[in-house]
Amino acid sequence: MNRKAKTDNPTDYPPANALRVSKWSDMPANTAPARYEIIGEDGQAKTITLAKGNRIILDALLERPVYCASPVRISDRVCILRRDYGVPITKEMYSNDAATDRARFGVYSLNGTVRRIEGGAA
Repeated sequence: MNRKAKTDNPTDYPPANALRVSKWSDMPANTAPARYEIIGEDGQAKTITLAKGNRIILDALLERPVYCASPVRISDRVCILRRDYGVPITKEMYSNDAATDRARFGVYSLNGTVRRIEGGAA
């Protein structure tokens, strides 16, 4: 098992399906513009259009949580998605990653309602 608890509580493990990224090809491949709907905490819907790396990261997060540290600099894209587009992405921190020997590591997850709108970008 390549995951460790953030505490002694067994529920404090990173999600078993979290994606560990070592190269861009580990993530969804489509980079064409796509539209997404984000429902805010106030219930208001907002539509955004993403392409290229931003789309790849959001599509990966729609599929499953993603480990923070990677050679493709996921955190840079996550910052853009949060700041510029208001995508509700959270980071949970854990201890003792057996796969990388890191003392602390994080996993990004979507924390809210986000969905890709079929039909492509307008």
